[in-house]
Amino acid sequence: MKKINIKSLRFAAALVSSVLLISCTDLEVPVESELVPENFPTESAHYDAAKGPIYGRLASDISSGSYWRIQTLTTDDHVLPARAGNWDDGGQFREAHRHSWTVDHDWAEETWSFGFSGITACNQLLSLFANQPEGALKDAQFAEIRTMRAFFYYIMMDVFGNVPIMRTFEEDPATSPRAEVFSFIESEVLEVIPNLPEEVSAKTYGRPTKWMAHALLHRMYLNAQVYTGQTKWNEAIQQADFVINSGKFSLDADFLSMFKPDNGPQIKEFIFAIVVDAFQTGGGVYSRYSISSELSNLKYGMGTRSVSNAHRMQPEMFEKFDWEKDPSGKWVCTTQDVRNQTILIGPQYDSKGNPILIKTTYSKLNEEYTGPTPTRDTTWHLSFSKEIWLRGDPAKMDCANDLTSQFMGARSVKFYPDPNWNPTPRNENHDFPFFRLAELIMGKAEAIMRGGTPTGGDTPLSLVNQIRARVHASLYTQGQLTLDELLDEYAREFQHEAHRRIDLIRFGKFHEPRLFRPNVSESYRQLFPIPSNQMNLNPKLTQNPGYN
Repeated sequence: MKKINIKSLRFAAALVSSVLLISCTDLEVPVESELVPENFPTESAHYDAAKGPIYGRLASDISSGSYWRIQTLTTDDHVLPARAGNWDDGGQFREAHRHSWTVDHDWAEETWSFGFSGITACNQLLSLFANQPEGALKDAQFAEIRTMRAFFYYIMMDVFGNVPIMRTFEEDPATSPRAEVFSFIESEVLEVIPNLPEEVSAKTYGRPTKWMAHALLHRMYLNAQVYTGQTKWNEAIQQADFVINSGKFSLDADFLSMFKPDNGPQIKEFIFAIVVDAFQTGGGVYSRYSISSELSNLKYGMGTRSVSNAHRMQPEMFEKFDWEKDPSGKWVCTTQDVRNQTILIGPQYDSKGNPILIKTTYSKLNEEYTGPTPTRDTTWHLSFSKEIWLRGDPAKMDCANDLTSQFMGARSVKFYPDPNWNPTPRNENHDFPFFRLAELIMGKAEAIMRGGTPTGGDTPLSLVNQIRARVHASLYTQGQLTLDELLDEYAREFQHEAHRRIDLIRFGKFHEPRLFRPNVSESYRQLFPIPSNQMNLNPKLTQNPGYN
């Protein structure tokens, strides 16, 4: 069965049958319900219909929306500069890159809305179903709902740190310290794990399982020093072991296939994936932002619908991969690591191997052309440069808008362009892996390197070499695997997967100078501010330090 059919069935059931309609502007999210005591759920399918709103915004907000942008575009991963005023968008991209965002930044508001919309949906369902008869059905459904509430709280804790803990639908509480939020999430997940399913199949795909809960705890414990000030290396190792030793998951032998548009339940590495359908869920706009119209049409068969060609891989990230110029100036891979194939660099060719040529003029190719024939026709072989530089207004992080500037920077096609995309909103069909096995294997290695107790005969070297062997990279030898090298390996493994901000903060490198940001940024930038409109709506909230 094709993944698209699985998705269509699932989302037709969840979205068409859903009985809850949710919008979110503040903590008291208005929720309308058609559920009355006479039609309360009596079987699993009834609960599933009611739970639709819990999952409704995951695809659009996590797979490529504001949450993805916060985790990616504030780091050394990707950057989106302006082009002669285009893509300035009120400064949101340059503010994110330069760590100069304010309490009115759109991504903070959108992520806050997304997180508390999900939390409110969970609380509403827990309230509605509280008087249902006790038993295995109620226990299983409440475990799923509470795990998803914990998942939303994890996102809020990671991005905002200090947030209100809403245990019931009617609450309008004050801000809780980040460490208290951590403890709340931890206690919730540990309490419900026994009632979560162990099954890993199309039936449980995209929903919480025991293994998803263990993966969530593993990430929290690995970052516990950031979140609480206390290390939990052994706890991180224990949670990783639960998943690794379960026998339910394995590293996918074909790394690239995990990010194809037809990925789905057949991927044995995915512990928890966000289900994306181009025509039903929104989200998944990787190609829209990463490639040009010439590439989408001639190389990837996506038709002539315009794409934005806006996201650029930063040179610092590109240099972590194995690309070099040969004596002739041609970019070549210097290793067999298949992760190099997720990057476009240098001259590009169509699906038949022919050069992609663009008819233009000298001045449109390079607006700095000073020769005698600026309007003379010329043909240019489309080519991505490694470097990105400013040629417009530096204050607006502007690269200008001629062809030279449009094709500055390598491009990531890790989420491989989808010929079956929805061309109107430009959504694609890749499911988004929020937790996959590689993260837990590498996290266990890191926890051991930082002082955790090894288990199962594993060493950091043996663990990380599993990751490298899978992608045909050379194996590390004794002494090569330092924490700095591990951070680079995280970059190669997880670029474009919304990990980078979390990793850089944990390694103490989030604030370091970057391209177009020559100075160290303030330490308080590890957290985003509570949006100003939320502060106005709820006087009990306390703004994060540095944003008052």
